Amino acid sequence: MSGPKRNPDTLNTIGIVVVGICGAVLVYVTIVALQAFYVNDTSEIQTMADYGGNDTSARSIKTTQIHNITDVGANAVAAPKPGETPKSATYRVNIDQAMKLVVESAKVDPSMLVPTQGRADKATIKPIYGRPQPLPAPTPPPAPNDGAGSGAGSGSAAPPTTPAGAGSGSAAPVVTPPTAAGSGSGSGSAAKGNAP
Repeated sequence: MSGPKRNPDTLNTIGIVVVGICGAVLVYVTIVALQAFYVNDTSEIQTMADYGGNDTSARSIKTTQIHNITDVGANAVAAPKPGETPKSATYRVNIDQAMKLVVESAKVDPSMLVPTQGRADKATIKPIYGRPQPLPAPTPPPAPNDGAGSGAGSGSAAPPTTPAGAGSGSAAPVVTPPTAAGSGSGSGSAAKGNAP
């Protein structure tokens, strides 16, 4: 058979490389897209598996607290113990209404902001800047000294007056305070002085 001469068969290397690169890029993009889809679809399930619904208790506590500060009604009264006087009932109001009532009562008498604690008109800390420093404890008043108490000494009290000067003339008596003489565990009575 005779005919035109054919070109030699050669491999199209450039086409193969282009098709391979495009195929690899498409496979990579497909894998990434599928991973993103499944991560988005299972993220809520994974979060629940990781944390086990820990936020539900916090939500329920917050709901209970909001209900407590917005509810209006009577508080529960504990049964009195034997020999104890029964306590009177107390009531709760909405937090917004309670704040208004506190402001109104503070305008009338600021020392009675907490009625159950009584009047707050005595200072307990020093009025200085910085860390609160408590006031010193008040000292007890001294016991009255009328001379009729029992002494701790066994001796006798010194004479209340001592004459000054000897010999002739008129000398005025010198008054000295009584002092206890002696020490011990006996009982005695102090004499009253003749102080002017």
